[in-house]
Amino acid sequence: MQQTPDNSASKPADKTPQYKSGDNRRLPKRVDDLFNSRQLIKSFYLFMTGLLLIIAFFIVQNLASVINGWQNLVTLAQPFIWGICIAYVLTPLLKMIERSLCKSKFLMRHFNTRRAIGIIITLGIVSLGLGVFFSMVIPEIVSSVITLFNTLTNSTSYDWLREYLGNILDKLSELGITDATMEDIPGQISEYLENPGEYLAGMLHYIQHFFVTAGMSLKNILVAIIVSIYLMIGKETFLAQSRKIVYACAETKHAEHFLDFCNRTNRIFSGFISGKLLDSLIIGILCFILMNILRLDYAMLISLIIGVTNVIPFFGPFIGAIPSILLLLIISPKQAMIFAVMVLALQQFDGNILDPKILGGATGLTSFWVIFAVIIMGGSLGLVGMFIGVPIFATIYMVTKNVVEKRLRKKKLPVDTQSYK
Repeated sequence: MQQTPDNSASKPADKTPQYKSGDNRRLPKRVDDLFNSRQLIKSFYLFMTGLLLIIAFFIVQNLASVINGWQNLVTLAQPFIWGICIAYVLTPLLKMIERSLCKSKFLMRHFNTRRAIGIIITLGIVSLGLGVFFSMVIPEIVSSVITLFNTLTNSTSYDWLREYLGNILDKLSELGITDATMEDIPGQISEYLENPGEYLAGMLHYIQHFFVTAGMSLKNILVAIIVSIYLMIGKETFLAQSRKIVYACAETKHAEHFLDFCNRTNRIFSGFISGKLLDSLIIGILCFILMNILRLDYAMLISLIIGVTNVIPFFGPFIGAIPSILLLLIISPKQAMIFAVMVLALQQFDGNILDPKILGGATGLTSFWVIFAVIIMGGSLGLVGMFIGVPIFATIYMVTKNVVEKRLRKKKLPVDTQSYK
């Protein structure tokens, strides 16, 4: 009988460790199992927790240095921050122009050419608007301010105010309360006349500081414009890279939820900002037209105040109307009364017709939450907070609403608020 050759000697030895039947331990057999093991994940979390605690301790111990370093970092990044803001504000206009350019078959097929033409037209429109503003509006505002100052200095109100302040100073002098700074003015004048070189040196220092600051501001503006152009050119690429990072760092389901949240937030912010700016521009123009029809003074100056303050939700109309009425009241009570009626009718038109038409309920907030957002964010960040507070709270409101409704559906409960009254 022919024996089959034994190939066991030629086979490599099986080095897989053999475990006893009573050994229930599960040791990783592959590198993937090693990196997916619970022990390694727990160790990683412990390491990250310890690292964060060390960083927090270092920040607390060197708080002044950290704040100074953060301020320097923000100063260096300021042109990029402004560039991002410019690109974000101009993107809706760019999209609108590109949709118009798509009517051309050639531009529809050539994306890069269409994008370049769209950016050029967008920057041209913005530059034209700024040019008109600086060439027509600014001189008119300066003339109005000069006229207003001359009117105030020649009016009886100014004489009364000066006499009233003079009486107060006389009363303080009778009580022995004097201002050392006021008494030292003659001595300071004599010192300046005796040492004009030191005075001129101080003036040159302030002039040099002014030009350095102006140069740095001009440089930041130019860098911000260049950054915004690059962002508008490659916005699809930047967004795709951001999505790529999100999908790489999170599970697919969580990444999709996060990207959906970002899309909704972007719709809220872009809709609110672009809509509010357009609404304020229209209100400012209407105010200027109506004031010229009614022959009211300082039409350009007051219209600019009304248009700018109208950007602030809810409180904006009051912030702009009250000082404008007081301004006209000094000149003519009759004009102040006419303006008050006019601005009241204009704000009613804005609040009931124009604003809902443009914004279209982009925030989804009730009046109470609008007031709450403006007060809280305004107290924290000033005028900027009063402007961005509404979209921020609208985003928080959207997230809270989605979480609550999702949990209610999970419990098979109604999501309609009326059902809980």
